Amino acid sequence: MKRFVWTLQRLLDVTAQRELSLRAELFALARSISGVHREIVFRRSALAGLLADLAGAELGERLARQILFFRQAVVEERRIAALGERLESLRGERTAKTEQFRRTRSRRETLGKLRERARRRHARALAREEQKQLDDSAAVAFARAMRASA
Repeated sequence: MKRFVWTLQRLLDVTAQRELSLRAELFALARSISGVHREIVFRRSALAGLLADLAGAELGERLARQILFFRQAVVEERRIAALGERLESLRGERTAKTEQFRRTRSRRETLGKLRERARRRHARALAREEQKQLDDSAAVAFARAMRASA
């Protein structure tokens, strides 16, 4: 019995590996996006907390701390804006990776279907060959039986 060998098997294997790699990259991007988002929320809540503390302070103390708070707030808002840009950049990268992943998955599925068709063709060819051998054996056996009875 002839073993099934598909010439595009290596391409299917490489495509499947690439799909797994892209999936891992997508998960890493999702973790990065989540981390940047948490950092933005943390910085905003820290500013809100400082502002609430400032609002509860006595007037004399509040004026001195207010100048310091606004200087710090400007720096924090710049950091938050930079983090927002980073977040948008990561989201754009995720969108591109998602599209690449989708195309790679589609290729792998197509290659899998082609492999399955080739395997079925191979199985049918083997069945035809086996049937041919059985027919030949039966014809030879019939011819011997006819010759022996004659």
